[in-house]
Amino acid sequence: MTGSPASDPTGPERSGMPDQSGMPGASGANLPSGPSVPPVQPTWPAPGAQPGWRPPSGPAPGQSGWVPPPASGAPAAPHCYRHPGRETYVSCQRCGRPICPDCMRPAAVGFHCPEEGRGDASGGRPRQPRTSLGARVGIGRPGLVTQVLIGLCVIAYFLQGAPGLGGRDVNDFTADFALWGPAIAVNDEYYRLVTAAFLHGSLLHILFNMYALFLLGYQLEGVLGRARYIGLFLACAIGGNTLSYLVNGLETFSVGASTAIFGFFAAYYVIARRLRMDTTQILIVVAINLAITFTISNIDRWGHIGGLVVGLVVGLLYAYVPPRRAAFQAAGVVGIIVLLVLAAVLNTNALDLPPLRGFTT
Repeated sequence: MTGSPASDPTGPERSGMPDQSGMPGASGANLPSGPSVPPVQPTWPAPGAQPGWRPPSGPAPGQSGWVPPPASGAPAAPHCYRHPGRETYVSCQRCGRPICPDCMRPAAVGFHCPEEGRGDASGGRPRQPRTSLGARVGIGRPGLVTQVLIGLCVIAYFLQGAPGLGGRDVNDFTADFALWGPAIAVNDEYYRLVTAAFLHGSLLHILFNMYALFLLGYQLEGVLGRARYIGLFLACAIGGNTLSYLVNGLETFSVGASTAIFGFFAAYYVIARRLRMDTTQILIVVAINLAITFTISNIDRWGHIGGLVVGLVVGLLYAYVPPRRAAFQAAGVVGIIVLLVLAAVLNTNALDLPPLRGFTT
């Protein structure tokens, strides 16, 4: 089929061929004569294609940016989230986005994407390295919160009269801050759900709890950071003491940091699993402590179980919610604490006590 470009709709201008008059060094008036070249026919629709078929958009094979399709049955290769044409098998250590070499930002471990590894607002200094669960690396004194918690327990022990060292087992300080059911039910002293975790009943009691707090606390504080660690301690302490109050009611009287420490056992296990660490030792420790809990008669077993359950829940929250969602993690911990206190309040209302005027602790 032949014809001039002006009259043939399939001529060079329709087929995508450039007009020769636009070629450098040539004009339409000075072209040499020669045999006419038939115009190139369009290659679509393809033979056997359905009506309305058009060639796919995007770069053609061999052109820049062309991505070959995956082989039949093979999973699609990941591509950089900022450069879709670049295949990569490296991901941001913080958010998990696939990143190409141009988007990699060196980090303490692996690489970060530009969003996670960008500098501060002043435009110079990179972000402080963090652990995979959000704790800042190399900031402040290691284990500072754990040291403060141990110090508070030791101070409270001597204010109790140092039980087991010749002092009274229950003095006024113990009576004012222990987990005592009547004081909670009558005077609404719900602060005891927290303060009871800093009191102890004997020298052996505080030595065992402080040793466990030292071993577990340093590791959890190092991987979680101070704020998350404090939230874990408070939630576990309140959780254990609340369950004890729910079960024992007016007969509740207990002290000890073991409610929080049992929560540390559970959180440590979940976090170790998340980091693909060996969890055999922590399981053995939990089994031994549970055996002791149900063997010795004067141990508040419901407090230990409550701390263990809450520690498991908070550990799951910290381990599987990305650390960049710190606000969501904090809201979850605060929500757990609020629900626990609300459960204690509802338990007080269920006791249906007559008004007792002049009751003091």
